[in-house]
Amino acid sequence: MDRLLSLSQAARMVGVPRRLLQQHIQEGCIEAFEGHIRLSELRKAYPEADSDRSGMIEKVNRIREAAVFKANRDFRPDIDQLCSELQRARVEIARLQGEVDSYRQFAAETEQRLLTMQQQCDARQAMILGTLVGWFMHQSKLRDTK
Repeated sequence: MDRLLSLSQAARMVGVPRRLLQQHIQEGCIEAFEGHIRLSELRKAYPEADSDRSGMIEKVNRIREAAVFKANRDFRPDIDQLCSELQRARVEIARLQGEVDSYRQFAAETEQRLLTMQQQCDARQAMILGTLVGWFMHQSKLRDTK
């Protein structure tokens, strides 16, 4: 069955301005029926016409999503889905905790190396390095309290 499209739907489908389609109708290139264009007529003038571009699929998907939301709103949440999400969250937390621990270990090793370097320097270098070590230790403590 040949579908009737509004002028704006047809324009979206072929990706042209609506006024251009109106011009084609007035010139007789495309036949219109009570302000609507048959899909077959549109495809004659625009063989590349894509029915997915008309916006109808998006509109149907929005209606479906709204219906699913309304239907689920009155019911209890799916326990299996919640358990699955909780397990994924636990795995991600464990991964992130491992990453935090790794950074803490790195900071401790860096601090120790800076202190060792400070002991091996002359007085001027040790003072400069001491400033860096103090800043580093302060930054580490700030980040640990967060």
